[in-house]
Amino acid sequence: MTVSTGQSFGPTVAFESVDGPPPQVFDRLVRALEAESTARSFTIVSREAPASYRVRSYLSAQVRRGRTVIAWVWDVYDRDQQRAVRLSGEEPGGKGGRDAWATADDQLMRRIALSGLNGLNGLINGTAPAQDDPAPAAPRSGPAIAQTDENRPESVSGQMQTLAFSAH
Repeated sequence: MTVSTGQSFGPTVAFESVDGPPPQVFDRLVRALEAESTARSFTIVSREAPASYRVRSYLSAQVRRGRTVIAWVWDVYDRDQQRAVRLSGEEPGGKGGRDAWATADDQLMRRIALSGLNGLNGLINGTAPAQDDPAPAAPRSGPAIAQTDENRPESVSGQMQTLAFSAH
């Protein structure tokens, strides 16, 4: 995936991979990332370029009670190849049909891009919620929120956090 925001400033982020979606949904996500990456405290660069952070992304389409949900995960790694944060969420995609991916339109991919980029921005700026200060639950139709995982195993480094997004 190559997303370039023009002139490079601040930390850089490279998307290593996006696994799961068919090509047309992948293309929609790339377009959404290009459109939503402006005015951030970081620059998205080609995966071949040196980067402060690298993202491995996974998407899946599920049908629950006749409605499609697109689940997504971004594993963000630092320069030392240590996972810095895991961003994740689910976006409702509407009525499921034969092809659950058919509901992954431009608007849905934009919501995923916005949530993920906002999480990256929080990581880079240090504004992600603290572990002992979890974010309040948002209304079902409200914006995605972030919260840290307070139940990480003791063997996990104190510097690693898990950040989850949901649109309760």
